[in-house]
Amino acid sequence: MLLLLSNSIDGTADMIVSLCAERGEPVFRFNIDLWTEYRFAWTADGYAFNDPTGRAVTSDEVTACLWRRPSLRDTPDWEGGSPEDRVATEAELHTLMREIADHARARGVLRLMEPTGARRVGRLAQMRVAREFFTVPDWAAGWGVRWPAGRRMVKRLTTEGVGEDRDHYIFVQSVDSEHLSPAWPWLLQEIAPGTRDATVVYVAGRSFGFEMERTRAELGLEDWRIRNGTTSEPWRDWLLPDRLADSIRAYMDRLGLHYGRLDFITGDDGVFFLEVNTNGQFGWLDDPNGWPIHNAVLDATLDPAFSIRGGEVTRETL
Repeated sequence: MLLLLSNSIDGTADMIVSLCAERGEPVFRFNIDLWTEYRFAWTADGYAFNDPTGRAVTSDEVTACLWRRPSLRDTPDWEGGSPEDRVATEAELHTLMREIADHARARGVLRLMEPTGARRVGRLAQMRVAREFFTVPDWAAGWGVRWPAGRRMVKRLTTEGVGEDRDHYIFVQSVDSEHLSPAWPWLLQEIAPGTRDATVVYVAGRSFGFEMERTRAELGLEDWRIRNGTTSEPWRDWLLPDRLADSIRAYMDRLGLHYGRLDFITGDDGVFFLEVNTNGQFGWLDDPNGWPIHNAVLDATLDPAFSIRGGEVTRETL
């Protein structure tokens, strides 16, 4: 049985459950934000889940496990307890999810999406390695220094939600870098000389390419992610330039990732790599006529060849 670790607002998880029903594949979905509606127990003999409908699964019955964003970020608030109780409880729940994923990894049934991918392959590591495969705009990170004058993009080093609203600080923003305070740790990147944003959903060796229909000039933006909203502008299929798919495959193999969404900018000067999100969303990009990306994700999830194993890539090799 496929164990799907998710939350109640994840549309991709909805589609995967629907595709499993069409294929006759048994699936059990745990929505972390609805945790009070489930029953769960883990003993020396293994764990068991029961969902609100009475369906159940034990750890011995799990033949594949997919980490589909089991996050409480942006989900409806669950009721009960003081704010302090909630913070402590959510920390316990997230830790328990990581333990379940580690258990699945040890059994060889954790598939495709790596729960710790964003920490193992952070933004600096991925940009360092990317220089072997792509053209990468110059970047710098640090504090205690004055940055050169000029317009640059500021990014967050962390991928974790911060602040009371879980995303209180910078996501990505264009700034005059000489005005940045040296008392703060910054990640800066040159603005790539392209005209149109593009993204590639990489699934187990396959690349699905898309580009924005409107250029950055038409949008009046230096980076579409400034809006921090993936669906606000229309996208279209992007035919990848010669050898780019091969470079993407080699890059992802180098990082030890089976899945990721890679962001680029394209123009007359070529294709520039920006970053890879190791568990990036893609639902709004998929074609409802057959759902090729969702089907590719499910195919890889059910394939032991795309199990997540420890020790594939170390910090030394990055």
